[in-house]
Amino acid sequence: MESVLIHHIGTLVTGDIRAPLSDASSLYIEDGVFKEIGTSRSSADIVIDARGNMVTPGLIDSHVHPSFGDLTPVQNATNWISNYLHGGVTCMVSAGELHLPGLPIDKPDPSLFRSLALLTRACYDRYRPSGVKVEAGTMMLVPGMKRSDFEAVAAAGSKCVKFIFYSYGENPIEQENYTRWARELGMKVKIHSGGVSRSGVSRPAGADVVLTLKPDIVGHINGGPIPMPLPDMERILEESDLWLEMAYGGNHSLTQTFMKKVAEQGQLRRVILGTDTPSGTGVVPRGMLRTMALVASVPGVKPEQAVCMATGSAALAHNLDNGFVQEGKPADLVIMGKIQGASGATPLESLGHGNLLGISMVLIDGRLLIRDRSLQTPPPETGARIVEH
Repeated sequence: MESVLIHHIGTLVTGDIRAPLSDASSLYIEDGVFKEIGTSRSSADIVIDARGNMVTPGLIDSHVHPSFGDLTPVQNATNWISNYLHGGVTCMVSAGELHLPGLPIDKPDPSLFRSLALLTRACYDRYRPSGVKVEAGTMMLVPGMKRSDFEAVAAAGSKCVKFIFYSYGENPIEQENYTRWARELGMKVKIHSGGVSRSGVSRPAGADVVLTLKPDIVGHINGGPIPMPLPDMERILEESDLWLEMAYGGNHSLTQTFMKKVAEQGQLRRVILGTDTPSGTGVVPRGMLRTMALVASVPGVKPEQAVCMATGSAALAHNLDNGFVQEGKPADLVIMGKIQGASGATPLESLGHGNLLGISMVLIDGRLLIRDRSLQTPPPETGARIVEH
């Protein structure tokens, strides 16, 4: 595997919201991981001049709905994951593979949903569209499941289960068992919060349901696409320590209102970002960049903190190994900068104004996958370049 040296970095975002910025202006990558953060090396197999642009961990979309490889039947679109790579996404986490045509979600069969999770996990473990890491196999929880179902998907490598097609309150002991089994087996528990989904048969979940169930992650608390009422969102913020997922497919006005409250209460460490796509919202390659910019423009939120919500915080919420620019971590990163004509003197300042950033290069596991510029964003004012040697 080729070694990579990146120098002349203008701003380096670590992914750690507790210490989001690094003083380092260079990185050295070897064997697919970050080897040195700040280095005096002058050579490598590939040398990249960042030319003052910003380097961040690769973005983690914490809420996607994959189906068949790089095809999504819900929008009859191909190459959607590859296009998300051009939006800076190097990793995505399934919130349930529920868009298969004809999937009987109105009469959920436990064995079917277990098998669906196992199948998609196995497929995406063997197929990474354009190199993007797809954490698939999120088992959607329905009545009648056994501990053996949870054991099977955990053994296959699944990292998450999700409440969505479930009759809350009808069998509280079963609900408690599901949450306990998942945690005992090392999986995170997510819930579809807010109003009914595009399917029309998901179950609404406001503060009473969420606080009773106590999942790990409150999926799209700002709506997917319909949010719970603002007072319910505030109750979850104040009465729990759950991860709060803000999604592109939700209510953007309410996103800003709620994020102000989160910032005021010093709880930004709990926020992660996702798109909740493909869905009725569509296929949105710039969805993570747009959501990051939306959150970064909220008073009380620093733009580098918004980047961390889309990287390291999402990794912590889902027990992933990536999401940080740290020695020994997988070398997934994005080089991006301010777009010509945008306000702001620096990439972070422009992002804080709510502006999209332009992507120049993307690496996954140290492999240079986008070399010149993104096909989904305008180019940065000055793109990074490979130094010939």
